[in-house]
Amino acid sequence: MKTIWRNTILSWLTGFIACSVIGYILGHFLAVLLLYTLGTLYWQLYQLYQFHNWLRHSGRAAPPESSGIWGEVFDAVYRLQKKQRKSKRRMRQALTRIESSTSALKEGVIMADNQGNLEWWNNSAAHFLGLMRPVDRGQVITNIVRSPEFFRYFTQKRFGEPLVIKSPAKDGVYLEVQTTLYDKNDHLIFVRDVTRLHLLEQMRKDFVANASHELKTPLTVIKGYVETLDMFKDNLPKSMQKGIVNMAEQSVRMEQLIEDLLLLSRLESDDKREENQWYRVSDIVEAILKTTTAIMTDQHKLVTQISEDARIYGSYKELYSAFSNLIVNAVKYSPDGGEINIKWESSELNGIFSVKDQGLGIDPRHIPRLTERFFRVDKGRGSKTGGTGLGLAIVKHVLLHHEAKLQIRSLPGTGSTFSCHFPASRVRKDTVTQTTSTLSE
Repeated sequence: MKTIWRNTILSWLTGFIACSVIGYILGHFLAVLLLYTLGTLYWQLYQLYQFHNWLRHSGRAAPPESSGIWGEVFDAVYRLQKKQRKSKRRMRQALTRIESSTSALKEGVIMADNQGNLEWWNNSAAHFLGLMRPVDRGQVITNIVRSPEFFRYFTQKRFGEPLVIKSPAKDGVYLEVQTTLYDKNDHLIFVRDVTRLHLLEQMRKDFVANASHELKTPLTVIKGYVETLDMFKDNLPKSMQKGIVNMAEQSVRMEQLIEDLLLLSRLESDDKREENQWYRVSDIVEAILKTTTAIMTDQHKLVTQISEDARIYGSYKELYSAFSNLIVNAVKYSPDGGEINIKWESSELNGIFSVKDQGLGIDPRHIPRLTERFFRVDKGRGSKTGGTGLGLAIVKHVLLHHEAKLQIRSLPGTGSTFSCHFPASRVRKDTVTQTTSTLSE
């Protein structure tokens, strides 16, 4: 590059000196220099014209013939054009392969901008959701998928967990929707058919509900006879008295297990749900404490911090069940002398009901599984505490009905805190007056 510029400058200086000498000899020094300058300018303008014309109409044509610095410019631009065409060809091939591979996927793939406007989708997505090209391109996805659950999921950006909805285009088909944000909050949406899994899950729920319901009647009969035997156990041998006591305890536990299974089945199926209303949080907690004190020891200390005017919108029975499970668990797993804190906090953003205990604590690796049915960190704790293993599963489903989330914080040896986070639409606080009560048994 330096050689070309040096040769160009030397060539221009040589012509300038030669014209100066000729002009001096002819006695027209300035006129000859002016002609040389105009000729040089014409040459540059002509080369610039050729360059501009070539760029406009070149296509794949070779560059114009030239020498010097202009020849180097033409060759450099031509090389860049060839390189660019090769890159575009590779990109086009890659895009074609991507489109072909995504079109062959059984799962639906949708790309939408940060406002939810549809940009691209594959054939499976079109099949699942009834999308049509080019009519639906640029449409907001919530206008296409008209489902209240999907609208809340998409507008509130609840992308942590997948959503299962009915297909708007295919009867009897259930779809799982998983959304990922990328780039400038654009949406990459995956849709897959989970009809078979949904039907299997429904069969499992129906089986549990039906089995629990059918077991309830014979268990009631067995429990009645056990209670009758218990009334006359003093007339029986001591070896049989112990067996009758154990039978009575286990029948009560079995009855509670069946009741929890039936409640969980109702929560999962949304059957006969109670109408939502506004309730005082303190009223719900006070009703729970009246029954909880029976299982507390003299060393337990129970502290509540709940605003008298705190309100929550929901189902009383479901909220009672969820809060009761958390409080009862805290009592059961707190050692003698342990303190249990029940607290309600509210703000413009949410309302939080929390229960904190001073129990053994839970290893963080077990926390994600705590809301699974019958899951226990310690397999022996269930028989000692008399729990059914369904309490936190019930809490989880109640909170789902109330658009709330369960947060668990715990470490071994430091106790646990279970917090229910309710959205602002379901909480209300008329005053800021707060009452603190301490209950010791």
